[in-house]
Amino acid sequence: MNQRFATMIAVAGIALSLGSQFSVESTIGQEKAATKDAEKATPAKVASKPRGRLPQYYGQIGLSDKQRQQIYDVQANYKKQIDELQKQIDALKAKEDAEVVAVLTPEQKKNLDELLAAAKKAAEERRSKSKKKAS
Repeated sequence: MNQRFATMIAVAGIALSLGSQFSVESTIGQEKAATKDAEKATPAKVASKPRGRLPQYYGQIGLSDKQRQQIYDVQANYKKQIDELQKQIDALKAKEDAEVVAVLTPEQKKNLDELLAAAKKAAEERRSKSKKKAS
């Protein structure tokens, strides 16, 4: 698990340092553009309820509707970037898992498959028991 976490951190760092096309200045520019767009919003757009989720405690500090919308816009901008990084991380994890399995002997692979199947069966049994209790 620690190795997977370290891999995830390394990938994120590499992606940010090598592949990032977003400098601090461009991010600030995007935030300013989002602010201007929010100010120029049509009445129908302003009348609609903002959607999103504020960070913890932000709902208790008296944000205006304009500030809420700006926060949602910033979050939406970063969500796209984070989703792309997550796809890269998932691909690297799959590649790592395949390489780890490739190290195993055929007998070890067979044993691992049996252990995984037993764990899956046990998990399904636990789920079915909890569903019966909920009924």
